Amino acid sequence: MTRAPAATAPLRAQPPAAAGRAAQRRLEAASALFTLAVIIHNSDHLRRGTDKLTPAVFWVGMAGILVEVGIVLAIYSRHRLAPAAAAIGGLGLAAGYVQVHVLPRNSFLSDSFTSSTHVSALSWFAASFEIAAALELAAAGFAAVAARGGWSNRGRSAPARPRRLLHPVPLVMAASQSAGLALALVQAYA
Repeated sequence: MTRAPAATAPLRAQPPAAAGRAAQRRLEAASALFTLAVIIHNSDHLRRGTDKLTPAVFWVGMAGILVEVGIVLAIYSRHRLAPAAAAIGGLGLAAGYVQVHVLPRNSFLSDSFTSSTHVSALSWFAASFEIAAALELAAAGFAAVAARGGWSNRGRSAPARPRRLLHPVPLVMAASQSAGLALALVQAYA
């Protein structure tokens, strides 16, 4: 009779450095996806006309763009607070997108697709994609926080690398959103 093979060795956790690198790669991939979603969604706002938004939605959206760009820049510069910013910012931005576009018109802070009769499939796609990308950004942020030892870990993070801001993702995010802000202001107030 043959014997059953011995049990395999238990799975070992990745060493902290490897886990941190994997978490950073996921964070950067999530921010690249998020950048694409932001560009598509904000382009859709320009297509529909920012002059059709309430002033509250317009200015909250402008502030949101600054947060979006700031999170991506923090991730690519490997700022020590980037994982927390991605986790908390991603959740907050996703909630804001849902409040403005998905919930029925219920306040001054609403550009509701569900209460409107003429919303294109492109607009639905753009908003849904941005919500999903913000949630993935948050998930990657939470994973990176965990890989660094949790919220209370005051240990050293990866050294900051300002030259990484020359990576195409933060450059495209900053340039596209700067141009979008300028166009939105012209469209809304010219």
